[in-house]
Amino acid sequence: MSPNRLDLWVRQTAYAPYKISPTKNHQAKESPPSIFICLSLFSPPRTLWSLAVDWRDKMANRRSSMPNITFEGKNININAGDNLLQALIQAKTNPTYSCLAGQCHSCLLQAPSGIIPPQAQQGLSPQQCERNLLLACQCHPEHDLELQRPQARTKTDAMISGLRQLSPEVTELTLSPRTVFPYRPGQHTTIWRGPYLKRCYSLASVPEQETDLVFHIQHHPEGQFSTWIHQQAREGDLLQLGTAIGNCHYHPQYASRPLVLIGFGSGLGPLYGILRDAIEHQHRGNMALFHMAEEEQPHYLQSELNHLSEQYKLAYSRLVEGSNPTEAVNQHLKQCPVSPVIAYLCGPAAQVKACQRLLLNSGLVAEHIFTECFTDTQIQKDGQNI
Repeated sequence: MSPNRLDLWVRQTAYAPYKISPTKNHQAKESPPSIFICLSLFSPPRTLWSLAVDWRDKMANRRSSMPNITFEGKNININAGDNLLQALIQAKTNPTYSCLAGQCHSCLLQAPSGIIPPQAQQGLSPQQCERNLLLACQCHPEHDLELQRPQARTKTDAMISGLRQLSPEVTELTLSPRTVFPYRPGQHTTIWRGPYLKRCYSLASVPEQETDLVFHIQHHPEGQFSTWIHQQAREGDLLQLGTAIGNCHYHPQYASRPLVLIGFGSGLGPLYGILRDAIEHQHRGNMALFHMAEEEQPHYLQSELNHLSEQYKLAYSRLVEGSNPTEAVNQHLKQCPVSPVIAYLCGPAAQVKACQRLLLNSGLVAEHIFTECFTDTQIQKDGQNI
């Protein structure tokens, strides 16, 4: 066999199973090593045959061991180390996502068939698990999965029953739902104004104390929804609500643990709900709330929080944004019992994540830190922010 024909045979044998061009070898993650090309000039055919067949069988076994993932009928390839959400984005399926950390639950998908990895359902309610819902950003499939977008649930109609200015940039929005709306303080829901304009907000109300739903809306000049709330919304306007979701809420099993709540800006809203929910459940451990705000903006709800601190075991501190919250937190932890601390962090994603790292470095356990991250685009539609 001549060197040219031998080289052609090696290329065809090695590359044929992958249907890729050897001229694009640098772009293929499963292409055979370039040593085949070198050996084609110097090795006998039997050696080359063994190398080519071994490589082909190895790659075939690797592909056969990879899970078969389909999303609404489309086959999805997942690269090593990627999660399901990354694969869906690469496949241009326009998935809905936001925080990328399993906190906002915007990337929920439904699996009609297949085995769901346990970590993909961490933080979901028992009802959501029964519906075979999973978090795409936390899913690393090990078995075949058939996926689809969650089946639409009926939206809840709600009417604006109150608008109150808490600070120059924060408005308290009160909604009166037409039907029963189950939720826990600190969870978030999607609010629709019409069929296209929607935004995620966290709940600051407590169902045992209030019949209406309360949200703290911080104004962002570029935000269509928050601008409408601050400038145009009126009592009596009609909106719609999605299902309340999220794991950043009070957990009664930690009733004897010290609670540390750290809020940035309007992140105080869900923490105010979680704090009052803890009091409603007769929380026995010490509680501390730290509110971070920009220097030029006031710390709102001061009178309400001062009143709670006088009545219950609550330490309330106001901090200027830019200061290190762990210094104040560490001072508080020194006065806490030995039992592990439960922390709640709410606010813009960058600040929450930075604070979470500081608390982890201070010795807090990751499973005991609950976060609610606000992003510039809580909800995306067709790959575009709204």
